[in-house]
Formats: sequence, C-alpha cells, structure tokens
Amino acid sequence: MSRTRLVHLEDLLGRKVVAQDGQAVGRVEEEQAQRHGGDHEATEFLIGGGALLERWSIVRRLFRSHDRTIVARWDQIDISRPRKPRLTCAVEDLAVEHARAR
Repeated sequence: MSRTRLVHLEDLLGRKVVAQDGQAVGRVEEEQAQRHGGDHEATEFLIGGGALLERWSIVRRLFRSHDRTIVARWDQIDISRPRKPRLTCAVEDLAVEHARAR
C-alpha cells in the first residue's frame, strides 16, 4: 500500500532549498502541477529569482529580467519536511531555464 503525504503549496513557497552538501540552491517560488481527478499533483518546483518573476510575469515583461530559473522535477526534491526542502540529486542534474527576451 502506497502512502501519499499531502503538502500544501503555501508551506513550500519561499522556503530555501538546500543541496545534499547543505549549500543553498535558492527558494521555491513556483510550482507546476497536473490534475489527477479532484487533486493536483506537483510535477516540478521552480527555484530562484527567475521563478519569482515567473509568478509575477508582468514584472518580467516590464523590467526584461534575465534571471535564471532552476527547475527541480518532483523526484529531485524531498519535501517530506516542507520547511526544509532538500535536493535528492546533484545540483548539476537540475534543469536551468533563462528568461527569454520578449
């Protein structure tokens, strides 16, 4: 029997993510999810300044920010302790997206 733990997004937003060596990677600023029945399941967590601007998309357009967004798949971040999210992989294994000029 599989046990699923419910974690509320508001418990993660703004939390500092640390790598396996304890080094800070950035803060969780956004989440991507897919709907499964009546629930939503996280697929990716967006980390860093670019992710914050993604949430505030109008700000990115106004200031043409080129901040990067670190993308952690659901299986690359341990959120079992929402106040202390931790990577389950090397930082180098994470995807990095750069803002596109608009």
